[in-house]
Amino acid sequence: MSHPSRSGECRRALGTGPLLGQPETMPIALPGRPRPHARHGHALRTYQANAVGALARAMALYPGATFTVMFPRQSGKNEVAATLVAYLLRANAATGGTVIVCAPTLQPQARISFERVRAALAAREGMAGAADALSLAGDTIHLGAASAIFLSALPEAHVAGHTASLALIADEAQDIDADWFNRQFRPMAAAFGAPTVMFGTAWDGESLLERAARDNRRIDESRAGRRNIDWIPLHHQVGWEQVAETRAVYGEYVSQERDRLGASHPLFLSQYELVAADGAHGLLTHEQIERLRCGHPRQSGPLPGERYVGGLDFGGDNASGDATVLTIGRVTANGRCEVVDFGYWRGFDYADLERELLARTTAWRLERLCVDGSGLGGPLAAGLERELGGRVERIVFTAAIKSELGYALIAAANTGTLALYQAAVYDADLDRCLDELRDCRADFRESGRMAWGAARGHDDHAVSLALCLRAAQSLGAPRVAIGRKGAP
Repeated sequence: MSHPSRSGECRRALGTGPLLGQPETMPIALPGRPRPHARHGHALRTYQANAVGALARAMALYPGATFTVMFPRQSGKNEVAATLVAYLLRANAATGGTVIVCAPTLQPQARISFERVRAALAAREGMAGAADALSLAGDTIHLGAASAIFLSALPEAHVAGHTASLALIADEAQDIDADWFNRQFRPMAAAFGAPTVMFGTAWDGESLLERAARDNRRIDESRAGRRNIDWIPLHHQVGWEQVAETRAVYGEYVSQERDRLGASHPLFLSQYELVAADGAHGLLTHEQIERLRCGHPRQSGPLPGERYVGGLDFGGDNASGDATVLTIGRVTANGRCEVVDFGYWRGFDYADLERELLARTTAWRLERLCVDGSGLGGPLAAGLERELGGRVERIVFTAAIKSELGYALIAAANTGTLALYQAAVYDADLDRCLDELRDCRADFRESGRMAWGAARGHDDHAVSLALCLRAAQSLGAPRVAIGRKGAP
């Protein structure tokens, strides 16, 4: 059986490949094949075609090597992966071999990769003669004697027994557990010396993809000669500005995301700048916390013509040590949430607390109140819903919800859409809120989620603040009173 990785070229040592003779900005022709420009019936963009061509050539030259590909979000890295798999199937349809493609989940991620490869094969010019050889069976695509098998990389998935003789492809590799991949998937490529290609974006700096990319950059930087002329890199990376050169609308979208989230937001940095998120300095930096402190005063009640929202974090029973905190925010005409008051209760009787909260929310004329409805907070949230109706949004905390709230806090601190009042003298509520924000730490998890909370002590004010911000952002336009038909 003959495979590209076992050709005479592939026996060359890493870094001693032949001259390519083509500049980096031009597509590199695949060995013995047409350039892979077909993309679901239309052309790949230049930076995509460059990546596919370079990968296909390098996979034939460097047996057993690991390649890394990092593109910003929504810039077409999945099309690159699909085109590469489709090329491998076409190139080996007569001689045979297997490509293993894994993704963080089977449904939807691996199935999406499956459909992209199928579409790339179907759209290829000249496929009419080979159409009868293309067949689908479960999670496998067959083209002649070659196959691509699509698997879940979840630790509970049963993947043992597969062999990757042509290539091992990892989609969204930043979300794949590194230990599991190295234990279960890497051995699949060992028997034939098949190359491994990892696709994805940055995350926390220590993901499977980022570790491999760091090693590849170090190797690439140590090699003599001209990149893509004397040798083909192991690491391939495209910046969002490069994508924007070919798609102006993409550049406009990324610029809008930068304005919305802030240039230092973990999601913007990791997904578009390809810079690892870093929670070592806390959920918010010192500079971000200082930006929250503005000049408006604390208020004891609502002012005419202003709109108010609230966020309520329930502290549980007396034994928990947690406090129940109500944050009151004024929503300005431009959507800014300005905190004007706090309510703080510790050790209150449950019935007394509910009455006090109803009195506060009524006095402040809250148009929207986001309430912690988790656990023991459920009955309290239900009681407020009965009295206040649709103005209450009950929030049952999950990892995804807590992550959303934390990211929203960071974005608001970056963009100035959240502000705390200033106190002329010592203010215990404001001081507790600032202390908790300083103490909150971020822990970046899989699938882009962030866990956050107090490193020590409590985060009741911080959570209440995040809920108040959510209420402000979901408030909507003010209601307009309309008189009854026929009224004078």
